[in-house]
Formats: sequence, structure tokens, C-alpha cells
Amino acid sequence: MATTLPALSPLVKADFQLSNTYVGLLSFAFALAIGVGSIISGLLSDRYAKLPLICGGFLGTAVFASMLFLSHDFLVLTLVFICMGLFLSLYHPSALAYISVTTRSNRGRAFGLHEVGGSIGLAIAPLSAGIISLYLNWRFTYLIWLFPALLFTLMLLKAGMNHGSSERGHEHPHHHNQNHTHSPGSLKLFFTQTLREVAVMRIYMIEILFAFIIGGALTFIPIFLNEAKGVAPQLAVLLACVFTGGGAIGKFIGGHFADIKGERWVMATGFFIITPLFMLVPGLPLFWCVLTLALTGIILPTVLPAILTTLSKEVGPSQIGMAFGMLMFAGFGFGSTSRLILGVVGDVFGISTVFYPLAIAALIGGLLNVHRLTG
Repeated sequence: MATTLPALSPLVKADFQLSNTYVGLLSFAFALAIGVGSIISGLLSDRYAKLPLICGGFLGTAVFASMLFLSHDFLVLTLVFICMGLFLSLYHPSALAYISVTTRSNRGRAFGLHEVGGSIGLAIAPLSAGIISLYLNWRFTYLIWLFPALLFTLMLLKAGMNHGSSERGHEHPHHHNQNHTHSPGSLKLFFTQTLREVAVMRIYMIEILFAFIIGGALTFIPIFLNEAKGVAPQLAVLLACVFTGGGAIGKFIGGHFADIKGERWVMATGFFIITPLFMLVPGLPLFWCVLTLALTGIILPTVLPAILTTLSKEVGPSQIGMAFGMLMFAGFGFGSTSRLILGVVGDVFGISTVFYPLAIAALIGGLLNVHRLTG
């Protein structure tokens, strides 16, 4: 649901006659709604059962996804995506908090496996969008997604009735960071206690850089392939899966090595490797360009399980939902500025130049982890 819009960017751009800046604005508004909503979602997940919150998010998303068929001007389209983003925001803080409080060992692998599922969705999104748009309007992609959304809602409702009341019984009695209060999370308390810690603020900065890269790449790779490499719009949407398809492998590898080599090592290595790859992409022929994007799409996601594992070790269980909510806000809120920035860069300097800001962000992400490896 969250990745279909970036994958469809060339078709939405053509349908509404948008510039790259307006494509970035639409994607930014959608992601910002997810980020802002995640703060509320984090607070709720610390106070209430997490699985019913996820179900509510699925149901609300399904309702507004169906309303895309009524949106035929840019303002209405943007409002629908904002509402959809607010409901989507209920998922990540609740789901990640649920995993954190119910997993006692190998947490990096647990987060990695969770994100493997996400990467399967990331790979399916451009594939389904491209195939459907060959025969039908791009909006039908969201109609197809309504059916699994409702199916998973029913499954989670059933699971919630069996396990929801016992969620807090799984919380770790001996958490890494004992100086946090164990009362239900509050925004003021979280800001005054948790966000003063350097380690937590650093991981939020790293999440912003990761989201800056992933969101900007997802939005403008299809447009780049269409406009700079001469690929037809529907085929460009399909080819976007080369970047998203390897994420399942990358996240599993990242989660595995986060438990073995350490989270900082995984994050530094991942960021440093993708830096030169992004610099190479604009000048490569189509075949090697696609191959390089596929390699980048495997390596970049290794960072995410390390980010999640690091945060879960730094924050007490009573505030873990709020912590992940703020993480999503950092990513979808601040990180989503890449959509706006790259849209302007693409309009002013040409679409091929959008990869250079991504490379700079990756380099900074690697440097943020270096002193922890050598210190």
C-alpha cells in the first residue's frame, strides 16, 4: 500500500500532467501523513492492545484506497493519500513494538524476518502496478490490494482475540535500559527522558538518512528509467522491482549480521557500499544501470534490521511503541523530504542528477557509524 504510489509515479505524473516537483509533493504529503500519524500510533500502542490497532489501520486504508476512483484532480488525490497515510501509520509502531516485547533472543533476526515480508510487498508493488496498468487504469492496483488487506484484518482480529490480552505478559523483565520509567508512554515523558540520550538521537538521524534514500529512490527511479533511459512508462514501473525485489535478501542478511557482527558494523558497511553505486547509475547503459540498481536494492535494506534492533535495545519496553512511532516519524516525516528535494533537483538540473543527493546521504549515514566502530 505504501510503495505502490512511488512505483506508479510515471503514470500518475502523466495522468495529472505534473512536474517532478509536484510528483515529489504528492509523495511527500503521503509519507508525511504516515510519519505524523505514527506518533499517535506509538502512544496508542503503549496503552492498548497492538493487534486491534493494526486491524483498524488496515480497514481505514481500504476505505480510502477505494476512494481513489473518485479523485480526478490533484488536490482531491492528495487529500485521499493523506488520509490513507494516517491509517497506514497505525501499522509499524504497533507491529514493531509487538515483536520487540515478544522476542527474547535473536531480535535482529526477528526484525529481519519481519522486514523480509515487507520487502516481498515492495517487490510485488511495482510488478502488479506495471502489469495492471498495461490493461487498466493505475487506480485498479489499489482495488486489487483491498482484498489481501481485508483478509489480513480478519486473520489479525482472530489472533488478537487469542493473544491481545497477554501482550504485556511477554515484556522483558530485564531490559537493556533500566533507567526508563515503566509507566504507560506519554509524549512529554518520552521527549524529556528518551530523546536526551545521544544513542537514541543518533539512530533517529540514521533512520532519516535511510528513509531519505529509500523514499527518493522509489519515487524517482521509474521516472529516471522513463525519461533518461527511454523506457516506456508501464515498463519503467515494472523495472522498479529490480530495486525493491532484493530487499528480502538484504534484510535477512542485515538481521543475521546484526546479531553476529553488531548493528553499527552493518549500518556503516551498507551505507558505504551503496555510495559509489548511486554515483555510477546516471552514466551507465540501461542494462548495467538496471543491474547496479538491483545490487543497490539488495545492499541498502541490510541497514534497516540493524536500525530497529539498536532502538529496541536503547528504549524500555513501556515506551517501545512510542520509540518506534518516533522512528517512523523520523523516516516518513523528515526522511520524506527527499521527494520534494529530488523533485526540484530533477526539474532544475535534469532527472539523472537525483542520484547524487542520494549518494551524499548514504556517505553521511556511513560516517555516523564509523566512530562507534573505532571508538
